[in-house]
Amino acid sequence: MFETRVYISSVKFLYDKKEFEKYYKLVPEYRRNKIDSYQTQKDKCLSLGAGLILSLALKEAGLNEDELEYAYKESGMPYFKNCPEVYFSLSHSEDRVMCGISENPIGVDVELIKDGKEDEYSWWTKTESYAKATDTRLATLLDGKTVFNTEFRFKNPEYKDGYKYSVCSEEFINDTQINYTSRM
Repeated sequence: MFETRVYISSVKFLYDKKEFEKYYKLVPEYRRNKIDSYQTQKDKCLSLGAGLILSLALKEAGLNEDELEYAYKESGMPYFKNCPEVYFSLSHSEDRVMCGISENPIGVDVELIKDGKEDEYSWWTKTESYAKATDTRLATLLDGKTVFNTEFRFKNPEYKDGYKYSVCSEEFINDTQINYTSRM
């Protein structure tokens, strides 16, 4: 059907009010409702960015977003109710958004590295991406009750931009499957 892809982008351009308004009109109603639920403009920009990057991923996978029914599992994980064979994962931190889309379970996480603690953020993004890919409660992983399943693979793209990125998937992800852009 389609190749697994990962998308990473900055949302800095959305801090401009005119740009925000222009792109806000392009996302589906469920995403606009989610954006409107946030209090701060930064959170609104991150939510809009997540919606835009998901729309891009779906379009490039040959899927019509208007035909997909966005829903949440009991665990809180988003999915498409009428297309459960399409897996996706979203993450955002500071001014970055990340999306993974696949025909297999996938999880992504991005975090801004603070206080030079790169190793801690490497561990955290790996753990959170695994939790998303396996639909496991993060608290369960943090309590040490779950061991990583060796059938899942990790990819940690490096961009020297002050962020840590992790992708967890049942398949190996190569660099050509990752799209890093400063603007969607």
